[in-house]
Order: sequence, then C-alpha cells, then structure tokens
Amino acid sequence: MNKQESFDIAINNGMVLDPLTRFYGRANVGISKGIIKMIADGAELLAGKKQIDAKGLVIAPGFINIHGHDCGAGVGAEFHVRDGITTEITGNCGKSGTFFEIAGIKDRPHHPIRDFFTTMEKEGLIINVASFIGHNTIREAAGAKDPNKPATPAQLKEMFSLVSQELESGGIGMSFGPFYAPGATFEEMATVAAHAEKLGGAASMHVRYAGPSPKDIEAVEEAIRISRESSIPLTISHRGGSIVTRRNTGIALELIVTARNEGVKVTTDQTPFTAGTAIIGGEFFNQPLEPLAEMMGVNVSELECPTTVVVDGKTIIKANERFSSFEQFYTVRDRVRDGTIAEPTLLFHLHKPEFIWLYYSAPFTMVENDDAIYMDVNSGKYGGHPRGAGAFAHFLGHWVREMGVCDLITGVSKCSTTAAVWLGLKQKGRVQVGCDADLTLFDPKTIMNGATFLEPGIPSRGIPYVIVGGVVAVDQGKLTGSKSGKVIRRSWKVTGDLPDIARAPEININALQSRSAG
Repeated sequence: MNKQESFDIAINNGMVLDPLTRFYGRANVGISKGIIKMIADGAELLAGKKQIDAKGLVIAPGFINIHGHDCGAGVGAEFHVRDGITTEITGNCGKSGTFFEIAGIKDRPHHPIRDFFTTMEKEGLIINVASFIGHNTIREAAGAKDPNKPATPAQLKEMFSLVSQELESGGIGMSFGPFYAPGATFEEMATVAAHAEKLGGAASMHVRYAGPSPKDIEAVEEAIRISRESSIPLTISHRGGSIVTRRNTGIALELIVTARNEGVKVTTDQTPFTAGTAIIGGEFFNQPLEPLAEMMGVNVSELECPTTVVVDGKTIIKANERFSSFEQFYTVRDRVRDGTIAEPTLLFHLHKPEFIWLYYSAPFTMVENDDAIYMDVNSGKYGGHPRGAGAFAHFLGHWVREMGVCDLITGVSKCSTTAAVWLGLKQKGRVQVGCDADLTLFDPKTIMNGATFLEPGIPSRGIPYVIVGGVVAVDQGKLTGSKSGKVIRRSWKVTGDLPDIARAPEININALQSRSAG
C-alpha cells in the first residue's frame, strides 16, 4: 500500500461510476469528514481507518428517492438505505412531511415544516431527507378543510403567506395532489405554483384523474399547463399518476416531450413494478365492475390473489392465481364484506411492462419507490408494497441488467444524478472530489429486490455497502445503526435542469477531481 494520507474511509479495487462525466472505470475513493477527498487511479491504493475492498462492486452516487413518503428514520428508512437510497425527497402527493405515521416514529408534525425538520433531527436520521410542501396541507391550514370545495379568496391569500413561510423554512418546493383534493382548481394551483417559483421552489404533482379516458390525458395536460404558466419546474408523479394512462401512454408521453421541446420544465418519475395492491373490500370495488373495466381498458384477469381463498370448505381461488371471471371476484369480495373470510391481499396488474419500458426509455423519467415498509403493531409483521424495500434494486437488476432498458450509467443516473441536478442538489448525485460522501456500492451482476407482496420486509440483494454523509450505514449488507443523515433545507433556486447523460464519454479520471456544476 502506498504511503500517503489516511482517510476516514478508503474504498479500493472498485469501479467508480459517475454519470455526469460518464466515467466508469477502476478507481479508489478516499473519504474524510463526510466529503470525497480523493479519487485515485486504481493502481494507487488508499489507506483509511475503515477499509472497504470493493472488488466486483460499482461505486455509485447514493440513490435519491425523488418521490418518497418516508421520514428518513425508523423502519422505512432501514429498508430504504439497504436499497441504496441515501436521500429521501418526501412531502409528495399534496401532503407535507410523510404519510406514514405508523412507520416507527411518533409525533412528527407535518406543518409547519420547520417542526417536522426539527423533530426528525432530534430522532436521528438514517438517510438524508428533504421535503416538498403539500398544497393540500397548506389548504387545510388556511381554512379550506373540505377537499371537495374551492378555496375562497381570503383562504388563497392565507396560502400565499403559509407557502412563503414553509419555503423560507427550507421546503424544496410545492407538491400538488388534486387527486386527493378535487376542489383545488387549476387557477388556485397555478397561482400557488407561480408564487412558489418566485421563491425558488420546484413542484411535483399527483394528477387530478385516474380516469376514465380522456380524463387521464386532461389531467396530464393540466399538470403541463401549470408548469408552463407558472414557469415552475414540475415532476408529474407516477408517469401521470393514472390507472388509465396506460391506454394513452403514447399520447401522454408525446405531450410531455412536446412541452419539453417548447421549453416547459416538466419531468416524470415511475416505480419499476408492474403490479400494485388494492383493497378488495374497498369503495372502489363497490360497483358493477364490467362496465368500469371496459371503460378503463382492463380485464378481471389482471387481478391476482397471492393467497388461497376458501369459502365453506370450497377453494374459490388458489394462491398466485388470477381471477377468471367477475363472478369469482364478486364471490370473494362479498365474503370479505360480510365477514365470512379474512380480507386477502389483492394484486392489480395494471402497469404493463411495455409501458414501463417506454417511460424509462425517456431521458426525463426518474426512479421512485412511492412507499415505505412499516411494522404492523398488531401482528408484528412487515407491511407495505415490495417497492418500499426494493424499488431501486429491482430497477437496476430487472430493468437495466435483465431487460436492457438503458445502459448502466444511464440507469444509475435515473436512480440518483438526474434527481440531484433537477433539484439543484449540487453536492449529491456525483462521485467527484469535493462532493458529499453519499455512496452506494453494488454488485451489477447480482443486485435485485428481495421483497415480495407476501413478504415485503425482505431487503435488497447485491448492495453490501451504503455510505451516508461519510459514515458507513450498511456494512456487508447489515445495518450499522448509524444516524448520519441530515435534513436538507433548500437555500437555492431550483432551476429544473436535466443532465446530458448521453454526451460523449469522459475517459480521463481527471474529470472527477472537482465537482461538476452540471
């Protein structure tokens, strides 16, 4: 080993991958005081108090969950960090902070956001956390408590004051959720968005309609129009946020591409799973489903039951089978409602692989998980969608390695760098000297999600090391108990730029020796 400075952490023998420069080659990384201090040629081994042999591993920028609902601490964050996530962007879908009060931390105020930040700092963060300011949260605080009614002029005026307060407290921008507050008019959201843009914030939006067609397209058009008229950089959540958009995927994607070509700063994010979960006894299924399925362009065979259902000694559907008829589905639904049987998990195979492929092929689509694993206090079992534990590993393992939707450099950018540049996180999403030491080390040959719908609490595979703020948070696949995450309070104007990952590759390691401003 060469005689030289000893770092807090020395990572040797790995393959450094930096999407901004397209550098992907053998190099060694020295970390001290939470910062990447040196990136040396692979032949120059580095000394450190903590030595990591990264042979066979990619040294990548820590993943950024552009659309999260966790607080950066507790059970949810334990699974997120083991999925390679080092920064959580929460406060999406119109609600400040996080949806998951059951995720292991109590008394986490969502409003004002400064209290949420302070609470999380006191609890201790496993990963970094930033938060959008939820428009629906602001509406309620301003007195517009009925989500189905428009705000009054006096309430809108109060919203302006609250938005100013929240963004000045460090909110990353505004999140809109008209799907959950249909009373929010376009004029109200556009006006609030313009005010937030003047204060330097970005935006995300869970669009207004899940259908029927053409409502899904109208919802995407509304989101684009808000970005166009307010000039705010806006991410359309869940590739349009719609169940029905799959029928109109090409149309929705074309709208976004056209808008971007016209200078509108709009992007999308998407989870990498084809199925979601549904509540079979819920209100959505309390209606004749045949006309609804026809209108939505779906079929009963896209509903799956992962557990066997038995009624009066007769097997109605076997485990991992899809429903073969509406009558079969109604039998299970009605027995759940009258209490004859326990409610089984219901999988909804709505997101066809070809449409997920199409969106991930777009340079402006980022990876999200939109979930968090939690511990059920009654059963002691983990709950949630498997994406809450393994979305990023599933994307890189299935979509990148197995399906070839993009090259590895582009795939890592979709997990990290694109979000960092879009939100203006100039110290993150990069493996460059002077940047924050948030790093994810993974095996490109084995990385894959471990979680399933029946067992969502299984961590991802092939991610043996994760470093947050210069501290090892995952060591040989195990949690270290570190709480080195930080609250990210925005103090800059979000410009809504995207990196040009497709540019000609840099082959010189010197490209990594100073932080890129791109």
